[in-house]
Amino acid sequence: MKRQVTILSLFLLIASTIVSCKKDETSLKAQMMGKWTLNRIVTTGYTADDTAGDPKKVNGDVTYGTTSDYVDFKSNNDDPVELSLSGNRTLGTYVIIYSDQFSMDINDGLNYCKINSITANKLEFTAKIDKTNVVKVYTLSR
Repeated sequence: MKRQVTILSLFLLIASTIVSCKKDETSLKAQMMGKWTLNRIVTTGYTADDTAGDPKKVNGDVTYGTTSDYVDFKSNNDDPVELSLSGNRTLGTYVIIYSDQFSMDINDGLNYCKINSITANKLEFTAKIDKTNVVKVYTLSR
């Protein structure tokens, strides 16, 4: 009887180990992780006062796409994100909120993001900057 209980316990331990080691390929974080080429950002919502006070705050459609333009969602305990625009790197953090939403704290403030589409080679999301009417649509590819 003891032998059967021991064998059963060992079997359950091995089975739970195999199941727990299954690679996560379907979660939003698993799909987002890695380095993406930044192709385009469409910005709306800046007022005339915003643009007069800071020339970097501009509405419009900006096309990127060089190797120095990227967004890198990293996976460790801090969930850092690295944004590089024309070689100017900015570090921040991101947090998955729902299966299609995340927040990103980056150079322009806290962004609440909603996934428009995501595949293995393309990611598009809309980011609204907290406490403003500014909306940015990011288009990324691999």
